[in-house]
Amino acid sequence: MELIILGSAAAIPVQERNLPAIALKYKNELIIFDCGEDIQRGIINAGLKFNKPLKILISHFHGDHIIGLPGLLFRFGLIDRNAPLFIFGPPNLYLYLYLHRKILGLKANYPLRVFEIHYSQNKLIEYEDLESEQPHGEYQIQNNIIFENTKYYLKYTLVDHSVLTYGYSFLEKPRNGKFNPTRARELEIPESSLWKKLHEGQSIEFEGKIVNPLKEGIVGPKRAGRKITYSGDTAPCDNLIKLGKDSDILIHEATFSKELSQIAVEKKHSTSIDAANVAKKMNAKQLVLTHISSRYQEDAIKLLEDAKKIFPNSILANDLLRIELK
Repeated sequence: MELIILGSAAAIPVQERNLPAIALKYKNELIIFDCGEDIQRGIINAGLKFNKPLKILISHFHGDHIIGLPGLLFRFGLIDRNAPLFIFGPPNLYLYLYLHRKILGLKANYPLRVFEIHYSQNKLIEYEDLESEQPHGEYQIQNNIIFENTKYYLKYTLVDHSVLTYGYSFLEKPRNGKFNPTRARELEIPESSLWKKLHEGQSIEFEGKIVNPLKEGIVGPKRAGRKITYSGDTAPCDNLIKLGKDSDILIHEATFSKELSQIAVEKKHSTSIDAANVAKKMNAKQLVLTHISSRYQEDAIKLLEDAKKIFPNSILANDLLRIELK
């Protein structure tokens, strides 16, 4: 499981920073938070594949967070993509893509589902491909969960920005305990499908006896799942703190320094100190500062220094930074 910064700039790209996009490699799939301009080059430079199962989470409809999405979908149509793609975001996300279909000829010749999150109605509205003007389905959102499978949840919350904006969390479900092959061999259990069942915590019948893997020391206790929270653009807000409680990593915008805190308030953004306070309040383990304004090309380290005074385990996002979650 690895986090890769594809773009860490705010509003204006600079030579060292592309616009916002952050990838999470999880098993055989990718989850991407926001889709700034030139995300395709970021994916290439990071050595990621264009034909992997993919989920894209769009925080809001400011250009620096979404303009890269149509270009990425055009590329998918040129490479015979066949892996599934799910896209989540605010209301009118499907309309945005449908207009690209009507005006520019954007086609989805690969499995595509678009989910609009309607906060005011607590609903998830689903569209398939880019051909229909009518929704495919509507679902009530429970406990802020917008997606769930056997391995993880995706959750969202409303944050505090100048337009409707969402923050997101990836929450891995509890993982199997560590497997002890030496102990399995001591019990003369052959390496086979039985090992898989034992690793999954299932008791098996072997040579007329019931073998409980936890009691026999073949597997350890369940391990807690990992959690990553992404702020989108936002002023400090309680919703995000609640969503991100106990996150392993908080990725939080830090558009301004403390000297421009009043501008941050007016524009509903955050300073690096704001981000550090949010990380501290949510009991995060690590803070990644991103969405760095072009005004800090030469002294972005100052943002980090300010944050570390409040939350020492802070790092500054740079494009192509990779963080492994062990």
